[in-house]
Amino acid sequence: MTSLNKMLNVLNIFGPDSLVINVDDIAKKLSLSRATAYRYVRELCDAGLLTRFDKNYTLGPKIIELDWMMRQYNPIISQGHEIMAQLSKSTELTVYMSMFCDGHIINTHIESDNKEYTLAFGRGRALPIFKGAQSKVLVANQKAFRLKKIYDEHIAQNEDYDMTWDQFNTETKRIRRNGFCVTHNELNNLSLTGIAAPIFNLENNEIIGSVAFLGTASEFEPTSLVVLVEHLKQAASAIERCAN
Repeated sequence: MTSLNKMLNVLNIFGPDSLVINVDDIAKKLSLSRATAYRYVRELCDAGLLTRFDKNYTLGPKIIELDWMMRQYNPIISQGHEIMAQLSKSTELTVYMSMFCDGHIINTHIESDNKEYTLAFGRGRALPIFKGAQSKVLVANQKAFRLKKIYDEHIAQNEDYDMTWDQFNTETKRIRRNGFCVTHNELNNLSLTGIAAPIFNLENNEIIGSVAFLGTASEFEPTSLVVLVEHLKQAASAIERCAN
């Protein structure tokens, strides 16, 4: 691992339960000397990726700038948000776009007019691996060698999953064969249903994202599953054409 990778690993320490960190945290969690931890912090602050807060550190303003640029210029977000907005308006359902990056499933854009329930996994918050429709679609469509790595690193020894490799492999094959995934109440206790379809890079047929519906049983009732899946697949195809 290069020095740059080690320094950027400081950013991986941040999470929902660690929004502010200090040099001792960095040194301990990354097995660094305090001198090296201080050097990394100083360089990250100079780059705007960290900001000093008393004797602690939090994420810096450069993160916000990069987020804005991603939303403006990442092709599947910049080209897909209007398609998602139209889809949400026509179905009255919440529409998610999600991506798989560096071992994390991230919701990158959400279109919704529903204010009645709180989105437990909103934009920017990582989802569990292989829980929820969008996560399952993104995982299932990875290359075979990556699927085994994902299983070994995230599922095999995790007590939240009761799934052998054969069961996992069978489930991912089913999702790929169907071209979509439906889940019920996998991410929170609000009895929400998710339906997701993959978004592919048309040049190499690799998955680059997913588009998904989220709603309660009553919200899904007016429209059949077959129709909703078709809407999602059409939206995914439209995003693919715009982004490629």
